[in-house]
Amino acid sequence: MVELNQLQQLVTIYENQTISKAAEVLLISQPALTRSIQRLEDELGIKLFDRTKNKITINENGLLAVKYAKKILNQTNQMIDGLHAFDLSRQMISIGSCAPAPIWGLESLFHELYPNINVMSELDYDEQQLLEKLEDYKYTIIVVNHPIKLKNYVCQPLFDEYLYLSLPPAHPLAMCESITFDDLDGDSVLLLSKIGFWSDICKKMIPHSHLLYQNDKDVFKEITKASALPYFKSNITLLRENDNNRIAIPISDDEACVTYYAIYHNNNKDMYKDLQDQMRDFDWSKSKS
Repeated sequence: MVELNQLQQLVTIYENQTISKAAEVLLISQPALTRSIQRLEDELGIKLFDRTKNKITINENGLLAVKYAKKILNQTNQMIDGLHAFDLSRQMISIGSCAPAPIWGLESLFHELYPNINVMSELDYDEQQLLEKLEDYKYTIIVVNHPIKLKNYVCQPLFDEYLYLSLPPAHPLAMCESITFDDLDGDSVLLLSKIGFWSDICKKMIPHSHLLYQNDKDVFKEITKASALPYFKSNITLLRENDNNRIAIPISDDEACVTYYAIYHNNNKDMYKDLQDQMRDFDWSKSKS
């Protein structure tokens, strides 16, 4: 029976041109490599090399065999990686999300529901990448900002998030019952850098504003305490933390409201079937950053 190590040896000989160089790469002796390749030819019943007194050259049979060998080795590696990722997915919950709020909620919820399972998360608003990693079992569950129908996967709504503008009481807009992005466009606005797809919404809806990004959450909090500059909150962040004696004004544009959807494989539907109800009853004040 043809062995995988023989296919790797064949490819290595092809890539390095000679048996001696291939043996060095493979860390085996030249005679051992020669015997292994001869056994491969015997197993196949086909000569893969043309041999002369002082030279061995891969022939057309060998070139075709190399092509098949590369494909088999690549598929084998994919199988091994896929099995490892799947096995890991059964031992831990890995969350990929387009925004921070679902991570805050799901991480805390899963820690409470499954205290013996590791929970990891990653913020990534590249939707294609989220879907690919879900398919490869690198994510157990992903969260996006619109429904997606996929074969063998469940898509269910989780919760809504909608934006407010946080202002000091003396700000000209503080007396409004609600505001629009147009009311804000042109003003300087403080923003955390890692807010997922919300960053693109801000760039689109207030293109003339000066967006002052901060990477460090603690620095951001200190600036907001001392500054009169507006910044965005949401119904979720208002439940999680004090707004430092500011006024939160709802933003009325449709773009300021989003429904999050969880997507996961059918294999996990029993584990996640009650997520929407669980998130509805979730205490956001206990969620972790």
